[in-house]
Amino acid sequence: MKGAEGSSLPPGTVTVTDPRQAEVVTNRTELRRLKPFMERECTVGQAAQALGLGLGTVFKLAQRYSRLGLLTLTRTEPRDGRALRYYRAPPAFFVPLSVRGLEQVGQRNRSAEVARFEANLSRVMRESLGARWGTLSAFTPSGETYLEIVSDTGEVFEPLDDGAPLILAGWNRLPLTLPEARALQRELVELLLPYLGRAAPEGTELYQVGVLMVREGGEG
Repeated sequence: MKGAEGSSLPPGTVTVTDPRQAEVVTNRTELRRLKPFMERECTVGQAAQALGLGLGTVFKLAQRYSRLGLLTLTRTEPRDGRALRYYRAPPAFFVPLSVRGLEQVGQRNRSAEVARFEANLSRVMRESLGARWGTLSAFTPSGETYLEIVSDTGEVFEPLDDGAPLILAGWNRLPLTLPEARALQRELVELLLPYLGRAAPEGTELYQVGVLMVREGGEG
């Protein structure tokens, strides 16, 4: 790793050129575990308290991050028994695409979110619908495949009905002009902006909302 000098990146940012380091610092789960050390100099015990994890677990994490060169032992503080060891990680990391591409970064992080979404979706639907409901697999008149949630008598699940569980799930491939695509991108962002980063009002619950959009390069 080396300092990213002469740029507008956050102060203290280091450039990562080691693929093993890059794999860790572009993984949101790993980054959350590194967070206490990125924010300040701290001991394993202090990091464990901040993360809500066991001391042994964080000790092993600190050992691994140290071997990878992501953590630096900054000082030791004498005390009865074993000395306290303080560690520090850089406050930010810059990983060039030549070191770890966006496909690798995206697959690792989005797969975790997709798995969480599927588990949440399954739980909500199981709690809201009875055993009479299932998935209909069929073809449209034009020959396109489709999957639809229906009852055993053919009643179609309508997610926008007032009494329905509050979900949205589906992929859409839309033919758009470039101006239409740009307008849609901005509209999607504008829909979410009022809810991002705000203090949660009383009575709120967490909803997992994902927004994805990219131009296709051909049949997948």
